[in-house]
Amino acid sequence: MIYPTKALARDQFDKIRQMCETSNLTVSIFDGDVSQNARQKIYEAPPDILLTNPDILHYHLGWAQSRLVALLRTVQFVVLDEIHLYTGSMGTNVYYILKRLELESGRFQKIGASATVSNPKEFAEILFDSEVRLVESKTAKRGPIHFMIYYPGMRSKYSMIVDLVNQLQQGEFKTLVFGNTHSEAEVLNMLIADTGIKSKVHRAGLPKKYRSDVEDQFRAGDLPVIVSTPTLELGIDIGDLDSVVSMIVSITRLTQRVGRAGRKGQESVAILALRENDPISSFYRHQPDKYFSDIDAAYMEPENEVVGYFQLIAAAMSGKLKVSDFARHRAILEKLEIEGLIQIQDDGKVRVVDFDKARKEWRSYSIRGIGAPVQIKTGNKGLGERSMPMAAQELHPGAIYLHGGKNYLSVDFKYAPGLGRASVVPHSDRSAHTKPLYSTMPRIIDIVERSKILGLNAVYCTLEMTQTVDGYVKRETRSGRVLSRSSLATPLVYKYRTRGFAFTAPEPVKAVNEHASGKLSDLKGPRMGPAELFGGAFHALEHVLIESSDMLTGGGTREIGGVSMGDSGIIFVYDGSPGGNGASKLLFTRLDEAFIRAKAILEKCDCKTIDGCPLCTYSYHCGNNNSPLFKLGALESINRILDKVETTVDTEGYMGYQPLV
Repeated sequence: MIYPTKALARDQFDKIRQMCETSNLTVSIFDGDVSQNARQKIYEAPPDILLTNPDILHYHLGWAQSRLVALLRTVQFVVLDEIHLYTGSMGTNVYYILKRLELESGRFQKIGASATVSNPKEFAEILFDSEVRLVESKTAKRGPIHFMIYYPGMRSKYSMIVDLVNQLQQGEFKTLVFGNTHSEAEVLNMLIADTGIKSKVHRAGLPKKYRSDVEDQFRAGDLPVIVSTPTLELGIDIGDLDSVVSMIVSITRLTQRVGRAGRKGQESVAILALRENDPISSFYRHQPDKYFSDIDAAYMEPENEVVGYFQLIAAAMSGKLKVSDFARHRAILEKLEIEGLIQIQDDGKVRVVDFDKARKEWRSYSIRGIGAPVQIKTGNKGLGERSMPMAAQELHPGAIYLHGGKNYLSVDFKYAPGLGRASVVPHSDRSAHTKPLYSTMPRIIDIVERSKILGLNAVYCTLEMTQTVDGYVKRETRSGRVLSRSSLATPLVYKYRTRGFAFTAPEPVKAVNEHASGKLSDLKGPRMGPAELFGGAFHALEHVLIESSDMLTGGGTREIGGVSMGDSGIIFVYDGSPGGNGASKLLFTRLDEAFIRAKAILEKCDCKTIDGCPLCTYSYHCGNNNSPLFKLGALESINRILDKVETTVDTEGYMGYQPLV
């Protein structure tokens, strides 16, 4: 049984063990936290059921001498829980891992489970690379849900949510509150606890025992409120609850969160909390019915060549790979042969030529694409770790860092490639929190491929992304009021390499002139000057291009970043993880189709605003708070692209422009 996280596997383990006790079966768990002694017992007396995660399988299947591999050769059934999470490059990794498992065990029955995917059969057939029979539950125990959307008005989103939790507690509703980030969850937990309500935070990065204690206390009824990051979106058992309050996310994610309440059939309350000073929230405040669009379909892309490159190295190291096992990926195998890593023999068997080089390539690859870790210490005591580049945003000197309901002030931050350390001290002032001021800048290292797409002379390239944290804002937590702005004495600069593509969008001259002459006065929104209009058009084009690409990239919009370089017209789309995940390459190869989809999105949306709305140009992931955006300018530029207007990329001429991320 494969679970997406260690926490979910350990939660399910207790239930499965109870069932095994009454059915004369045995069960064990095998993850990175299992001791060598416990592993030895598994090897000596293999269980009937083994709970693990994709990371463990990826690692051990690439090592022929692993004692776990010998055990896996008897596998007859593989169950993937929460399969809707295996979109994008993570899904491609799981696709390959299942095929590598088959090299050892032969064919096995594959079973997937999900509560929130609109295309389960279609998605599972791609992921499992086989025909799938859908077994669907039409009736589930579910009471009515009272759904509400709240807008903060003159107060901060934090104050609003604290007020809502207080009202729910007057009715003795067991409540789960979702923040979208580590810092949001910690701030909310602190403010709720300050009102006298017993509340604790649950998130990754806190000690395993702490998280388990929080789950146990909530389940037992000793803790009325949990504030969580998306860690509790998954099916971890926290018992019965009556209400869910969530900061704004897409309807797909909200459905997953709201599904945690009312599981005993009782009536429950679900609240979507909008944000102040946020274009997406403002739109849904005035048109709440537009929020309820269809649940996103799930996709993954087996043709992802970046993932395939590393996964086929791992498959070759098993010593059992034949070209026929991955016939549709022969081009990647031929590339590995040209690079001197493998040899394809006359009988179709694949032999590793340079084991040291192959092992080094394989070990350097993370299936989750996360950055280097930064250790957090207070004195000599370790608090946990955060991954770059988020660590630099949250732990720069002067940052107020919340950890498990306690406040700390970061006093020092040091980072060298592969190793980082942040020093924090206890901080008594609980009235304020900090937000980083940072920018992201791409630089082309080398051009891998040039391609004429419609009229665009586009380039696919190796990029160096530079994140610079140069200051921070201190805000009063209850009101959201800015108290101060500070610059860092030494900006924190983090560079990582990835892959991406660049093109120059044609200028939307007609739309800009019409706005300047007042012809677009019937549209709502701010008046903008020419530079903002051009920059807004290209920024909006970048947003809608990425947001329209899910079906083309296998759900990769969560893995793709974009930068439009001010009013220069140069747009970058890049893999959001260090080293690359292949999502941008997939979009690059299908860019002509992506522009057709982007045009349809802009034309079909009936909003009457200069900048657009969440259904066309706004993005949940925008680093510039969805400003500036110019919808009609983006549409004109796309129409000119589809009319095959020719442009080229000045690979250095964009450096002086403001990056809109």
